[in-house]
Amino acid sequence: MLYHIMIEEIKFKRLKIGMKKPFVISLGSTDYYDGFIVEVTADGITGYGEAVPTPMITGDTAGSIEYELSYFSKNLTGMDENPEMLNDFMKRTMVSSRASRNAIDTAIYDIISKRAGMPLKRMLGGHKKRIMTSFTVDLVDSKSALKEADDLINDGVKVFKIKLGSGIDNDVDRVKTVRDAIGNDKIIYVDMNQAYNCKQALRLSNMISKYEIEFIEQPVNEYDYTGLKCFKKGSFIPVMVDESVKNPENAAFILKNELADMVNIKLMKSGGITDAVKISDICDAYNIPVMVGCMVETKVSISYGIDLALGRKIVKYADLDGFSSLNNDITKNSVIFNDGYITNHDIPGAGFELADPKALGF
Repeated sequence: MLYHIMIEEIKFKRLKIGMKKPFVISLGSTDYYDGFIVEVTADGITGYGEAVPTPMITGDTAGSIEYELSYFSKNLTGMDENPEMLNDFMKRTMVSSRASRNAIDTAIYDIISKRAGMPLKRMLGGHKKRIMTSFTVDLVDSKSALKEADDLINDGVKVFKIKLGSGIDNDVDRVKTVRDAIGNDKIIYVDMNQAYNCKQALRLSNMISKYEIEFIEQPVNEYDYTGLKCFKKGSFIPVMVDESVKNPENAAFILKNELADMVNIKLMKSGGITDAVKISDICDAYNIPVMVGCMVETKVSISYGIDLALGRKIVKYADLDGFSSLNNDITKNSVIFNDGYITNHDIPGAGFELADPKALGF
């Protein structure tokens, strides 16, 4: 069977990369990249994946990921199964292993699509050749936000995602500053990252609605379903959930109860391609648009996000800029950003190659 593989070996290496500047959101800040690259060999073919700790969102830490990858490398080796069964084993044996599951699950899909001789984005549906992606203006003061916006314009960015959560008046000022800088021909999303309650979020939503906001992401706490319902009912701007949807069960609950207009799927949050596809299928069934997002990641994981975004018909938005804050690129023939759009190379597999596997220790 095409999707049946025999795991021969799993290796992983921890990797630290400096960042051009700290990445700041309402939940915390990231000062440098500290993640893992995973190499899976199956049926004589090698695939690569990535695990990045984001404790404030996924609960993963570098220590927990290292422990989980050690466990999986021993206990998955020798298994002859399909991705669904392998992913299920990882979920059952390490319940909270989102990032480490993502690394192995995506590497398996890299192998499967290489074996099939086709790009993964085509195997996942192949509905698009490219997609417009947002780039982020993080939680900085208005003067810094203006500089970030100007720099992004010079880089050809057409969609801007503004992080909010520094207080309502400050947030309004930053949105106004960015809109004035970029003009009315470009798109703005805003992301509150759970910073407010419903009353506060609605007040902010009403104050920024005149700046033509496409949608507001995660205005309230991920578990505040009453707050989500309140916000969705009262906001003139559509609401997208992010942290509230980490698995297919979350997606089904949110959409069945009409708590959101859109869903943000992140591979590092859902634990890989297997569950991300299930979430996208649930959204498709409810006719709810999807955005594929990311954490601070290398182009390894970003390329899988591109595959998902291009492969699934229901994906309307992309927020795949996590690579842009890193000082070094460990890939070649990978992510392509041009004139506001993102894609990856049209080659068998996930659309990237490691620039120097030996330098990483593989």
